[in-house]
Amino acid sequence: VALDRTLNCGSAGVMCLFVCRHCCGERETPEFCFGRAVDGLRERVNGHRAHFGTGNFEYERSALALRVFEGHPDRFGGDLEGFHLCVIGSTRPQDLERAEDCFVWNTRADTLALGGGRPVE
Repeated sequence: VALDRTLNCGSAGVMCLFVCRHCCGERETPEFCFGRAVDGLRERVNGHRAHFGTGNFEYERSALALRVFEGHPDRFGGDLEGFHLCVIGSTRPQDLERAEDCFVWNTRADTLALGGGRPVE
């Protein structure tokens, strides 16, 4: 997956890739999640960041928080520091869902988790 280095956290209509840092070094291919931000990447990421808590099962409201809670419970609670964030492209807001589907298809991701997974072996 190629990165678009012209985009930043203020960009809207972007596709991003979150790669699990905890899996890096533990597995040949780490787990990852694709995401999309219609209004702005900063707002979208802060939405995930707000769910890294165990009270009222907050972690169940974010695919990223749930991934760390279930996959690496000993490292849960560290906010989004457990992920590498990569901005991979932008498109019109109405085309973001289709773009996400294309990235999932092209990487042959196992989509057991919302928006992400691991490569199908």
